[in-house]
Amino acid sequence: MTAFLGLVLVAFVCFALVFYIKQRQYNHPALRMPYQLKRPFFQPAERELLALLQQAAGDDHLILSKVRVADVVEVTAIPRRAPWYQAVNRISAACFDFLLCDRQTLDLLCAIEMEQATEANAFLDELCQTIGLPLVRLTPETARSYAEVRAAIDRAATATP
Repeated sequence: MTAFLGLVLVAFVCFALVFYIKQRQYNHPALRMPYQLKRPFFQPAERELLALLQQAAGDDHLILSKVRVADVVEVTAIPRRAPWYQAVNRISAACFDFLLCDRQTLDLLCAIEMEQATEANAFLDELCQTIGLPLVRLTPETARSYAEVRAAIDRAATATP
């Protein structure tokens, strides 16, 4: 019986020691706030496209970059929680590469993505069509041409209701 009590006491002390160590680990600043600044904020191709967009858009338009879709799009009323959470989760991690806005009213004119349409990003195409926001997709090749970028902006601006 004494051996059993001793074994239970040792097990309790081990459990308490493990609990204490784990608690200290979870309170460590690196685990409590595991974040750091992303560098570079823009990849070289994105930086190049931003400069071209600013030049092509002129003074009438404002370019916003890396805007979360959830900051622009809201989920409409869905009666049940599970589908609502699914809809919110689909847009919460996605972001637009660039948004073109009217400088005076800040109305959205179009979204600009620097990648071709694929199966993987088809959701963004369908979403933009649903909400009535023109989506311009530029390939890395066309993103380097001022004339192509300007033409894409003009097409999107005329397509905006």
